[in-house]
Amino acid sequence: MRVVARPDTLELLRARGSVYVRPRAYRCCRGRQYVLEASLEPPPGEVELVHAADGFRVYATPGLAQPDELHFELDRRNRIHAYWNNQAWIG
Repeated sequence: MRVVARPDTLELLRARGSVYVRPRAYRCCRGRQYVLEASLEPPPGEVELVHAADGFRVYATPGLAQPDELHFELDRRNRIHAYWNNQAWIG
């Protein structure tokens, strides 16, 4: 898995040391869709280490398939967001 992020995002991830990702279900016109949710704080439940490089670790929900690329971005409020192969939807 390759992590893609801008320098400011990488700096934050290195400073925090860890980032956590998990799927979140949405009801949509086509049924259930999933997006990837990211947090700098551990979520409730189990997580497993899926990536350790570039000065930080990525933890994910156990059993979550690994994408080719995991993209991280910061929004205007410095909240972290994750995208699966540069897409909002995972799967």
